[in-house]
Amino acid sequence: MWLTAVVFTAAAAATPVAELASVSASPATVKIGLQSVIAPFVLSDHASGLYADVLRAAFASQQITVEFLYLPNVRFEEQFRQGVFDITTASSSQPVLGGYLSRWPVSYFHNMAITLRSRIPALSNVEDLKKYRVIAFRNAQKVLGPAYAAAMADHPNYREAVTMPSGTLFLDRTDVIISQPDVFRYYLKLQLPQKRNADAELAFHDVLGPGRFYWMRFRTEAQRDAFERGIAQLYATGEIDRILERYQRDYHVTRDFFIALDCRFRPELSPQKCKKLSKGWGGTP
Repeated sequence: MWLTAVVFTAAAAATPVAELASVSASPATVKIGLQSVIAPFVLSDHASGLYADVLRAAFASQQITVEFLYLPNVRFEEQFRQGVFDITTASSSQPVLGGYLSRWPVSYFHNMAITLRSRIPALSNVEDLKKYRVIAFRNAQKVLGPAYAAAMADHPNYREAVTMPSGTLFLDRTDVIISQPDVFRYYLKLQLPQKRNADAELAFHDVLGPGRFYWMRFRTEAQRDAFERGIAQLYATGEIDRILERYQRDYHVTRDFFIALDCRFRPELSPQKCKKLSKGWGGTP
C-alpha cells in the first residue's frame, strides 16, 4: 500500500507484444498495472481509488478505455517485460531500454513520522525514533534508507504492519507511526470513525528524507501522448478538481499525491512548494 515502500517497483522496459497499426492512432483499450491496494489511491474494491479514477478519466477523455491489472509489487517488472500490461504507474526517471517515459512525473509519495502533538511535539532526526514505540508500513526498513534501517535495526519496540494501524496512536498503543499522511488518514477514519478533526492533534515530522516522484512508462509513444493529452484536458475542464474534491470529502485526502501534476498545470496553487519540489525531478513548474 505504500508507494515508496512496496507498492511499486520501477518498471523495466520491454519489447511490445504487438505494435499499434499506426503510431498516430491510439488503442481503444490499454492495460495498466496497479498495486493491489494502496488506499486511498487504489481501493480494495479494485474498481476505484484516487489514482485509478484519475487514470480512467484521463484516458476516457481520449476515447480510450482502461483495464486495470492488480498485482503484487514483486511481479510488476516481470509482468511488464512479458507484455501482460501496457503501462506501469511508477517508474523512476532513469533511462532504460525500450518503452516511453512520461515527460514529467505523475505521482509523489512522501512518508513522514506521525505523532500526537501533546506527547511528541517535535522530532529532530531519524535517530530520535529510537526513544519511542514505532509502527511502520511493511518493508519500511528496506526502502527508507540506511539511516532509518540502522536506527530501527535493534529497536525492541519497532514493528511493521501490513495494514496501517492508525488508530493505535490515539489508543496509546504506539508513539510514532511511519506512513504517508493520506494513507494514515484513510485508515484512521476506518478504525476510529468517531474521531473528528484529528489533524489538530497530530504532528507530522519530516525526518525520513525527501519524498519520491514516480513517472509512468508506456509501451508505445501513442499511449503516452494520449495520456498526457488526457491529463491536460482534466485540468482544463476542472474534472481533476472534482475527482480530488470527492476524495477530500470522503477520505480527507490532500493534493500532495498529484503535486507534480499541479506544479505542471497549476503552479499558482503552490508556487513555493512547486519551486522546491521541481528540483527533485529536474523540472520547471
